[in-house]
Amino acid sequence: MANGLIFSLGEEAPVPPEDSDFSFTIDFKKGEGDPRRVFDAASSLIDGLEGIDEAVATSVDAKLKTLMVLEDVEAGSLRVFLKNILKRVDDDALKSLEWKKAVGAALVKAKYVAIQYLNQDQSFASSALDHLREEMRSIAQETDVRHLPDYAPIHEGRLISSLDKIQDAKRMLGQGDTLTVDLDGSRYEVDLAKTWSPRDFVRDVPQTKETHSEGEVILGIRKPDLLGESMWQFSHGRATISAKVTDDTWLKKFHTRQVPLYSGDSLRCKVIFTYVYDERGELLEQKTEIIEVLEVLPANAQQSGFDF
Repeated sequence: MANGLIFSLGEEAPVPPEDSDFSFTIDFKKGEGDPRRVFDAASSLIDGLEGIDEAVATSVDAKLKTLMVLEDVEAGSLRVFLKNILKRVDDDALKSLEWKKAVGAALVKAKYVAIQYLNQDQSFASSALDHLREEMRSIAQETDVRHLPDYAPIHEGRLISSLDKIQDAKRMLGQGDTLTVDLDGSRYEVDLAKTWSPRDFVRDVPQTKETHSEGEVILGIRKPDLLGESMWQFSHGRATISAKVTDDTWLKKFHTRQVPLYSGDSLRCKVIFTYVYDERGELLEQKTEIIEVLEVLPANAQQSGFDF
């Protein structure tokens, strides 16, 4: 199978690739909000889905590699078609001649169970992570491409990182936006209100290493957390950053309207960066925490009104 993407902008539905097995669609409210949110959300979602592919494919065989490629961009809603490219150096080690078809189907199924998992309430999902890992391992084992029972457990750190990227994508979208996925002809609506972070309730990720660094940075505010229950969205150069603000004193002032924020404002703040690596030294995730807000930097002193 090949692995490709088609971005379609317009009312006329694009023609899916003949062998596409997965797609997602972002319907967004035109003329409102930051237009980059749609493309940033699509990019983060692709990263997360690619991570799910890698976690499951590695369970099947450590030498399996997955790849995503961009096929086309067309001129409304944003629709992305995905297919799987699967490569292995020594195909003779896989006894079934249909192994690519079997693994491709498993990757589609794994994406589905991941999205279902993230649509649950956090109180339930926090106790269901082990079940999700075991379900994904069973999906890998069902491929039976090696006729052996030695399918590796799903790497928890890699899975958490991938799930968090999908949640990041959901947070980037605004009120009035929708996200749906199509799997094997069935459409599934993603609950954009469920934006909790899986990493928040995983205290001990085995076989990983964390490093920390602290610094002072200026972050452009793209989407504040008005309810105090989610991440903030910031921009730093061309990068989009999801970060928790843990400066309780400043947050209290913000939520009681003692600190006004306007479109284009930035925060000068002290930040702790946490990097999580697996046992091979591969970066699994990067977390950002704002521990102190030093000042609000206005984009334009003449602006008035809350414009997020």
